[in-house]
Amino acid sequence: MTEEEVACLGKSRFYTRSTARRRSREIRREGGPRLRPYECEFCGLHHLGHRPGHATYLRHGQPIQETTK
Repeated sequence: MTEEEVACLGKSRFYTRSTARRRSREIRREGGPRLRPYECEFCGLHHLGHRPGHATYLRHGQPIQETTK
């Protein structure tokens, strides 16, 4: 897989940051993880992702432990 495929393809795309932020809040209210909107360097639209250091998995599929503070 190319970096673009990993970073962009298959992810939900939002035209505005506010729309992505709204969806992030909906996911959180439904019991999902905290996600943050970010602008994709490949497509220029917005995706949702885990905050740095809070991902529940690596891109290669190896599980990692979240640290709690």
